[in-house]
Amino acid sequence: MTHGRKRDRRSVRLVALVAALVMAVSGYAAGVTFLGTAEDGVPPRAGTALMSTGAGRDDAAGGRSPQVSADGRHLVFLSRSDLPAATPLHPRAGGDRWRVYGRDLATGAVTLLSDPRTDASDPRISADGRVVTYRYRTPPSQGRAPARSAAGTIVVDRAVSGEAGLDRPGDVLATDLAEAPGPVPASFPELCERDCGPRLSHDGATVVYPSVLSPVSPALLVTAAGSGTPGPVTGDLIDVNALAARPDGFGPDDGPFTLTVGTAAAVPGAGDLTGEPRLQGQGSGAFRVGTKKCDTSGTCRTTLTFDPARCADGSLIWGRLETRGSTSAGRSSVGLLARCAGRAPAPDCPPGPEAEHLADLPLRRGELRSGPVSGRLLDVGPVVPGRPLVVMVSARGLTGRVSYGTQDCAAVRLVEPDAKLRERAREAGVADPAPVSPGSVLDGSDTGTLYFLVDPDARPEGHVPADPASAARTYAARVVLTPAPGAKASGDGFSVTLRTVREVVEMRTDVKAGAGFVPGPARLVSVVEGKGTSATRLVDGVRPALSGDGRTVAFTAYGLDPAVPRTGAVVAARFTDDGRHLGSTTVSGRAASGTTADSAAVSSDGRTIAFVRRPEPPVPGEAAQVLVTDERGEGTRTMSTSGSGAPGNADSTRPSLSPDGRVVGFASAATNLEGDPPGSGPHLYVRAVSSQESVARLAGPGKGEDVDPSAVAFDAGGAVAAFTTTEPLADEDANGQPDVYTHAVAGRLAVEPAALDFGTFTGKSATRTAIPLRIANTGPGPVTVHSVTAPPPFVHRGSCVGRTIRAGEVCTAYVSFAPHDLGPQAGTLEVKARTALDGTVLTYGVDLVAVVEEPDPSGGDGKGAGDTGGRIGERSGAPPSTLPGAAALSVSPTVARPGRVVRIQGSGFIPGDRVTLTWGTAGPVQQADVTPEGTLTAHVPVAGQANAGPGSVTASNDRGELLAYAGLLVAPRLR
Repeated sequence: MTHGRKRDRRSVRLVALVAALVMAVSGYAAGVTFLGTAEDGVPPRAGTALMSTGAGRDDAAGGRSPQVSADGRHLVFLSRSDLPAATPLHPRAGGDRWRVYGRDLATGAVTLLSDPRTDASDPRISADGRVVTYRYRTPPSQGRAPARSAAGTIVVDRAVSGEAGLDRPGDVLATDLAEAPGPVPASFPELCERDCGPRLSHDGATVVYPSVLSPVSPALLVTAAGSGTPGPVTGDLIDVNALAARPDGFGPDDGPFTLTVGTAAAVPGAGDLTGEPRLQGQGSGAFRVGTKKCDTSGTCRTTLTFDPARCADGSLIWGRLETRGSTSAGRSSVGLLARCAGRAPAPDCPPGPEAEHLADLPLRRGELRSGPVSGRLLDVGPVVPGRPLVVMVSARGLTGRVSYGTQDCAAVRLVEPDAKLRERAREAGVADPAPVSPGSVLDGSDTGTLYFLVDPDARPEGHVPADPASAARTYAARVVLTPAPGAKASGDGFSVTLRTVREVVEMRTDVKAGAGFVPGPARLVSVVEGKGTSATRLVDGVRPALSGDGRTVAFTAYGLDPAVPRTGAVVAARFTDDGRHLGSTTVSGRAASGTTADSAAVSSDGRTIAFVRRPEPPVPGEAAQVLVTDERGEGTRTMSTSGSGAPGNADSTRPSLSPDGRVVGFASAATNLEGDPPGSGPHLYVRAVSSQESVARLAGPGKGEDVDPSAVAFDAGGAVAAFTTTEPLADEDANGQPDVYTHAVAGRLAVEPAALDFGTFTGKSATRTAIPLRIANTGPGPVTVHSVTAPPPFVHRGSCVGRTIRAGEVCTAYVSFAPHDLGPQAGTLEVKARTALDGTVLTYGVDLVAVVEEPDPSGGDGKGAGDTGGRIGERSGAPPSTLPGAAALSVSPTVARPGRVVRIQGSGFIPGDRVTLTWGTAGPVQQADVTPEGTLTAHVPVAGQANAGPGSVTASNDRGELLAYAGLLVAPRLR
């Protein structure tokens, strides 16, 4: 019973924390300020709350990848634990798969949203929490046969009817985009390797995600046959020798050999997905292709003829078979290979990379297998251009002298590794890592290993929408084993094929208004304009970020500059609501050798973009930095800096932005961002985009394998940060694992100027003065102004009290002085504000000074030597009046330049009154008469000033009472 009471107390405390957090966030989002009812006027502290736990658990359960809805009411996160949760979609199950949970931050209720039989990643949530997306991957043990079901993107609509709360059984719909109808230009989502999760617009209607273009669409089944039964094409290669049963090769005098190639929908009954294309031969000219014919079942066939007469030209004949249909689902690229008898393959490739350059490349073990279409085959599998690797094949069972030929030396070649790579091969389980070279004689024992460098660096430029799959190709090579003294040839060798896939970014949009996500056709969005033309071209695109309005996709692009094909750049592509491409801009600067950019984050309106710039290749002493820019790539600023502006002295990565674009989060291993250096390893930081001094540390992120693509997730205004950390920030967290937390982000109060000097007055009650006071928030979180108190005879005027100021914003108040007593006058104006969520009180004092002297006996105008033209005369001695609530001013333009004139329009003034308009506190004065309708129009010159920034225009009556004021921004003086 004691244990149960302890558990209940912890559950109640957690619910209370998240409820306080949600109330504060809801009030902030709605423009309401919750000031609390405690005796000291400070609300209960919300602070930091543990999220990766469930009702009925004592301890943290472990979790990662949190995302908070923009309205601050809902959270999604990943956990391997089987948390007590509602299960409207899937039954609860054991095991340790990553699964998606949703938490209602008002009630603490937890819901299981993903199938626990699959591994989930990268959850995202709409602004109202109704739509959740995530990526899934089916573990191999599940044995799902269709390749397209191995991975994909799920869209969960949690309130299909839209009539009641979320997560009600029977009112939740999950849609697998891999099975969505319509053309599917990206072929194999399971091949995406990094930052592969979906991104979701705020209304839940638009989803973007990375995928790949492959030579063969998953919607298309390709078969080939000589005189026998058609067999599926393996490794995207048709080996004519295997189909013709000619392992010894063709001779120049042999007659033409004809085979049949078939294409059909992978899903029975889906019809002809290829439209009415023709199969077109590419390459040597030794192949002839007939006309494609389709039957009513959706199966299409064509004849392919190989002419051995071309054997006089070479020993290996290459070709490529392509389909060009009216739909992108029907495109495919299949390699063709024929070998001629009695001749060795073409000479070896020219010298390749130095051996030491191979040592650090990824290693992949290859296994030989046989098939009726491809003969003996080494299928390397999918490869992304720009990511070379080494494939190792054991020579066991191979006999004969080795010779080698390849379709493209840049794509696949036989190489000799150095000692370091051979040692890595031994550690990977290779029995004999000694390299096999062309000319080596094999006797069938463990006599070494063949090493193939796979690096299809060629990047053909596809065009959208004419042929988006043109860069996805199948390449082939051939190892031939010929008889040698003391060694019998084992067959005719084997083929080496690789599938060059191309990473792209896709978009799908809900085509049904209202609740219930119905995905439309996929469209490719990783496109840019060509140089000197309005036409677009497809580029390699990864790591997409989507604006909240669903119209801006920022992604990492490779190959923009052919001179530096492996250099990344961040591109922002803009689209209409119906998906039409409006244009694209490289916002990370011109691609150049020596640097690369990636990992974009984008604000809700698409106008602020964060990204990482790093040296490429890495340079000692030069660290990766997080930067922000606008949608045109202008005004770029570094965020990973110290208070003095020095860049971080170690890598900063994984940027994220609050939806309003005011707060940036990132991870950094730098030790110079704060005054007190943190502990070793990376840490999570947030800061205001507009402030250099507001960096705030949240926690340490945890182990490298547990980090999330984005360091921090924010609600709409950056008031709530959700993140993963191994630091135990709550009593319940003692598991030593990464866990999910939410944190109330505090702002910082700044008041300018720090002192107000009203000057010297001659005579009591001679003149009243109003001086503007700027109450600012340097961030990163919002603050709410609680009070502004000025001691008499100083009087505060303005509407800042009760206002929530977001990071980078300024509220202007005014302080007046009415001289009543002789002598020096001094006091301290006190501004109090509270951080928007946890209620911490921030206080700032402003010194107030004025001097009142005896009037000059000889008479005078009532102004002393210290008086300024900014004072508005009042000699009656009347007490200060309150600010009229109806009077208002507007300024045009809102951004002005010194020496220019701004137009002032007013309303709500007393009809027939004369109003004095003043620029700032010491600028030009203009008077205007109020019309019978209570309006006025005037033109006031903008006073010259040394520094650009916020300015103001004030309106007062003939008694010196401040009636209204309006702010504007002063741009730098033109030079």
